[in-house]
Amino acid sequence: MSSSDFPPPPPGPDPYGQAPPPPPPPPQYGYGQQPYSYGGGYPPAQETDSTAVVALVLAIASFVVCPVVPAIVALVLANNADAAIQASGGRKTGEGLTKAARIVSWINIGLCVGSLVLVIVIAVIAAAAGS
Repeated sequence: MSSSDFPPPPPGPDPYGQAPPPPPPPPQYGYGQQPYSYGGGYPPAQETDSTAVVALVLAIASFVVCPVVPAIVALVLANNADAAIQASGGRKTGEGLTKAARIVSWINIGLCVGSLVLVIVIAVIAAAAGS
């Protein structure tokens, strides 16, 4: 071997008397192949539970259409949606929607019961005053 077989030394003096090692080559991946990572990447996207949305829509609609029946259905759907959200392990969201559906449904049921009691009281008073 002659001295021409070796590459020239790097420019400038080396304070330690040795050349630094060359950097490692970049990793080579095949077409479309991704590097394997331990726990890296993005978590799966969260989605809103559709039953929670339906429960809220029914609770709001119960003020317009047949007050008590949609409110009771909304309460049942809100409970089912909460169970599905808890069972999903964080993949589904919508706890706020179910809470709002419950609140709106109970307000509607309370207003209906209060109105019914008021009508009965007025009817009793009217019957007592008429006799």
